[in-house]
Amino acid sequence: MSDRIAQAPLLLKAGIAGLLVLTTIVVAASAQAPTIRVQSSLVLVDVISQDLKSGLPIRDFKKEDFRIFDNRHEVPIATFDAGADTRPIALWLVVICNEGGVVGASAEFMGKESLFRSALDHLEKHDTVGVAHWCDSGETQLDLLPTEDRDSPLRVLAESLKPIPFRGGTFDTDALGEETFRKMIRLIIRDAYQRNPKPLPVIVFLHGDHTGQPRHELDKLVDDFLETSGIVFGIRDNRSAGLLFLLGEQAKIMHYMAKHTGGQYYSAPPPGYAAALDAVLTQLHFRYELGFIPPAIDGKRHELRVELTKEAKEEHKRVRLRFRPEYIPVREEPDWAH
Repeated sequence: MSDRIAQAPLLLKAGIAGLLVLTTIVVAASAQAPTIRVQSSLVLVDVISQDLKSGLPIRDFKKEDFRIFDNRHEVPIATFDAGADTRPIALWLVVICNEGGVVGASAEFMGKESLFRSALDHLEKHDTVGVAHWCDSGETQLDLLPTEDRDSPLRVLAESLKPIPFRGGTFDTDALGEETFRKMIRLIIRDAYQRNPKPLPVIVFLHGDHTGQPRHELDKLVDDFLETSGIVFGIRDNRSAGLLFLLGEQAKIMHYMAKHTGGQYYSAPPPGYAAALDAVLTQLHFRYELGFIPPAIDGKRHELRVELTKEAKEEHKRVRLRFRPEYIPVREEPDWAH
């Protein structure tokens, strides 16, 4: 499921002090595209640009440089925001319980929480940070609701990563853990629905993605998360083991969610954790938000495509755009989100 790990250094420059280097990047891949539902007549599409050589976002695109297609028919761009004018982000640091130091899980981040501190300093003023966890034992919790404080998330994350006694590894515990993972994501969705004005929810999994989910359940979960316009990223320790084959399930589920929300998965050694998180924040802070009016509020899946004009492509030949591949125009929010 994963693409080749790129070994080239990535120079990050986000209008912040200092230069950071990201050692390796893992870009997620998948075969099928879930959707985004919208609850109003205006569809917001977050577009992340990236120069394929430098890894840096392209910062000088204008509204007239983009084209949007709904079911392969071009639609007018009604609104356009870029960089600092886009919505604040609600950044969620998400881990699985430390159930005995399982290789490829979140336990590898225990004791290294402070390595993310410098990256959090690069958040914008009104960006917030939350912490959440889930356990194969069935426990899940939003440990810290999104806050503008930059110190408490790391303290709470350290508490969430402390070892807990648990004897798992059975079919029943695996199924319970899968269900609990879905419950946790929906708790984050509910929090996003309750905020006004609504931020852009961004999940960053601190996990090697050594896990799976039933494919139909995962697709429903991605659909639900995309109702918030959310984006998924991940950071894994590059020393963690690869994923085993999981019979009858969609493996590497966090990579899958990242791919279908326009995010990425990063692989780095501990000294590169801050640079990996900075890479995420750089992309988000220099993203573009394009708004358009859907041709019909029909509750059906619509293919969504964003591309550059011919002139913009000529000027930026190595650019890559990431965005959601589909959306569903509906007016109502789900009852469970209230």
